[in-house]
Amino acid sequence: MKVFLKQDQIQLINGGYLSTTGKTPEPVTNDVFVAAQKSAEYIITFATLAKGKTFSDKKADSIADLRAAVSAALSAKETEYITSPSKPNAPTTKKLADEALAFMNFTEESSNVKKVNTFLQNFNVLNEFKEFGLFFEPGIVKLETIYTMDQVTEAVTSIIELLD
Repeated sequence: MKVFLKQDQIQLINGGYLSTTGKTPEPVTNDVFVAAQKSAEYIITFATLAKGKTFSDKKADSIADLRAAVSAALSAKETEYITSPSKPNAPTTKKLADEALAFMNFTEESSNVKKVNTFLQNFNVLNEFKEFGLFFEPGIVKLETIYTMDQVTEAVTSIIELLD
């Protein structure tokens, strides 16, 4: 017999068994909810372990670059007979550059928001559980923890560029 439960009506007991709350907890399960919880556990663990890591290739130093830098440093010691003109004050150019940079940042942030929202569609059941509740049926299932939509959103937001 299925029973409708809200977020505050389930808990993990005895090492992680999903159960109802109350004086006599009863084991319950919901296959879609459990699958979303296991996916959330993976994503949150992934985000935690990815924090502080760099995944880009580092360029090796080049002897040719070193020789070019030495040549440039030595040529800078040459006597200057005619002074170079100074750069004019260009407030409009600076404003245009700032505006272009702001637009590029907006485009990137919009793209990331779209990626996050698209990825989070996999966790709609967690949001439904938070907002309305879900039907559960008697059954035994063990979970590490009950993850919330907020926890999943935070994790996905922090690693969205790694999830492509």
